[in-house]
Amino acid sequence: MNFIESIDQFLMQLVIVPIVVIGLGVLSAVTTKRIFVGPLVTLILNLLYEVWYAKYYYPNLEISFTSWNIYFPIISLVISGIFISARKTKPKESH
Repeated sequence: MNFIESIDQFLMQLVIVPIVVIGLGVLSAVTTKRIFVGPLVTLILNLLYEVWYAKYYYPNLEISFTSWNIYFPIISLVISGIFISARKTKPKESH
């Protein structure tokens, strides 16, 4: 049995995918210190997941994108903004 098929779809779409795409988006925003990178990476990763999912499970149907492509980048933008602004306001240690 395929590893992906062994994962419950409810768990995959409502827990694993959001944590991974938003988490990688926020991580990339914090790494580059640019807030806009987080939502962009989140959007690209989620679009790639949706294309893969549609082609894997429904190869004969046309691809349609979900509203998660709006919600996830907004969530990523907010979290990225919080992390980056927290890093900017953190006092520097002096030695």
